[in-house]
Amino acid sequence: MPVYGVIAGSLCIRISGGFIMSALHSIRFRDVCILGFAFFATYFGAGNLIFPPQLGLNSGSAYLAGLSGLTLSGIFLPIFTLIVIGLNGDVHAITDHVGKYTYNILLAALMLVCTFVSIPRTCATAIQLGIQGNVPSAPFIPLVIVYFIISFFFAADKNNVMDRMGKYLTPLLALILVVIAIMGVASPIGTPIDPAVPNSFVNAFLGGYNTGDVLVSFIMAAVFISSINAKGYTTVAQRNRCLIGCGIIAFVLLFIIYGSLLYMGACVSSDYPQSIGRAELLVAIIQRVGGAVMIPMGIAVVLACLTTAIGQIAAVAEFTSQATGRFSYRQVAIVCCILSALTALLGVDGIVTYVGWIFGVCYPPCLALLVLGVLVRIIPNDGAYKGSVYLVTIYALLESLPGLSGLGFAKAIVAATPLSTYGFGWIIPFIIGFVLGTIIYTARGKKEQAAA
Repeated sequence: MPVYGVIAGSLCIRISGGFIMSALHSIRFRDVCILGFAFFATYFGAGNLIFPPQLGLNSGSAYLAGLSGLTLSGIFLPIFTLIVIGLNGDVHAITDHVGKYTYNILLAALMLVCTFVSIPRTCATAIQLGIQGNVPSAPFIPLVIVYFIISFFFAADKNNVMDRMGKYLTPLLALILVVIAIMGVASPIGTPIDPAVPNSFVNAFLGGYNTGDVLVSFIMAAVFISSINAKGYTTVAQRNRCLIGCGIIAFVLLFIIYGSLLYMGACVSSDYPQSIGRAELLVAIIQRVGGAVMIPMGIAVVLACLTTAIGQIAAVAEFTSQATGRFSYRQVAIVCCILSALTALLGVDGIVTYVGWIFGVCYPPCLALLVLGVLVRIIPNDGAYKGSVYLVTIYALLESLPGLSGLGFAKAIVAATPLSTYGFGWIIPFIIGFVLGTIIYTARGKKEQAAA
């Protein structure tokens, strides 16, 4: 089965290439490849390296179920979110129905997540796994400084961020990872045992949230769309065709690499305890694949983390400079690098300890916006937007916010909510908010008409 998966992956690449060539018409295939690689690199960062092996370790012999859950939450949802945002025009087109300041509040919250969670995590992972995994005596603090100097160099020119990544950094990253993936799957490094979790699909689906990539789609949408426009694809039809083509390339690459990392984690499920550290597990797996792979993998780790950091620094700088109107893009990029560098000093495990609840609070409202973006043509009025997003946000706070989630009434509400044990508890609040919001908005409109 694993070998067939690799063959299927290679066929997917060929089919995708043919699809893009035939379907995009006036879109240049070279542009789609460069931007598609850049999209992949922006998604594929620290969490994408350290979480799949752990989910494979949890899944054991049920690794196919685990891969299905991870593919849905960690690959399909992020890319689908980006495409939905693109088809709607931008994030504003969805959030403006919720409230005048919703976009700024949402993006400001996500930019804080980038600055104090996502970007620092890429740095800590790059150094602890990519560099210190090969050179244990390498000094941490000086490397943090060098990491952010390089990140700023690539992010400084906002008009060419995606181009630089897609042309220079990402092809090397993808090549190394695909070669390692084929090695690890074609010659299994062990035999999976029974799952360590009751439901591998649900466990991996929820674990896929920790990559943070749905949030990346909201964060990076403006940068991605701007990069497509910069290539000369300014009409809606051209932009959307290019966006879909880039999404296909990113999906195929992510699936091959995620699948191989998860499978390798499953293969060592009989050899390592479930409590093993994420970084430690990844290093152990690479050593099992072959000592000669350590250096190429170290390079891949650094490149994967670096490309994600560059893209998110650019997004933070662009949003903040435009939102405030007082600071330039470069000034914000410098401040972002400094704050992220200070947070990176906590190390991978230090950052991961507080990242879970942040994603738990942010994910449900973003998923609600995604659903609304899909249903935009049939939504009756703005009350549906408001009611669903407000209620889902309240539920997310009750479920995940430290302090609040530990209170008795919050626990009782979450426990009584259908599907909460499967990670889909937000769906019922979404439906209730959608219906109530529509009714209240309609009733208020009728009252206003009667009063007039």
